[in-house]
Amino acid sequence: MHKQLFTLAFLAALSGTPLAAQTTSFELAAQVAPICDVYNSTGTTINVDFGALAHVATDASVNVGVGSATYRCNSPAGFTRTITSQNNGFLTLGGDATTQDSRRIRFTIAHGGGSGLNFAARQLNTPVSRSYPGGTSWLNGQTGSVSFQAFGVRTAPDANGVASTSVFAGTYRDTVTITVNAN
Repeated sequence: MHKQLFTLAFLAALSGTPLAAQTTSFELAAQVAPICDVYNSTGTTINVDFGALAHVATDASVNVGVGSATYRCNSPAGFTRTITSQNNGFLTLGGDATTQDSRRIRFTIAHGGGSGLNFAARQLNTPVSRSYPGGTSWLNGQTGSVSFQAFGVRTAPDANGVASTSVFAGTYRDTVTITVNAN
């Protein structure tokens, strides 16, 4: 009988105490890849035409505004912007690389905007590169104006009053590229 009382007491104790609770957990995760880029509302390739530079004196220039560049980046480490010229800051005859002054025309680029985007007119004989820290301003996008300036090629008239050019006739080209990479 003593054994039965003990068993009944044990069963009563169990019925008053809940068994260990069972749980289920859901571990949620998502990935967001870094997206850093530069945009122009006109498109990804913008044609810049300086016109007939044969009529522009060598001490003058033609300025062409090409709109703006908007930079967006979601990397918390920020991004690096690099601006390069295929022909090192020169429009070249046919777009071919050359060091002959008679086959190239100097130009500069200027960039406006806040957050360190801006810089004064400069020739792109070397790439312009700068890193920017991450921040919410880049998530929303920062915009700056972009303009180019090409220098004239019409020389002063000679003793007979005839002007010429400092370069050969033809079409002069270069490609300027703005590249943005996440840090």
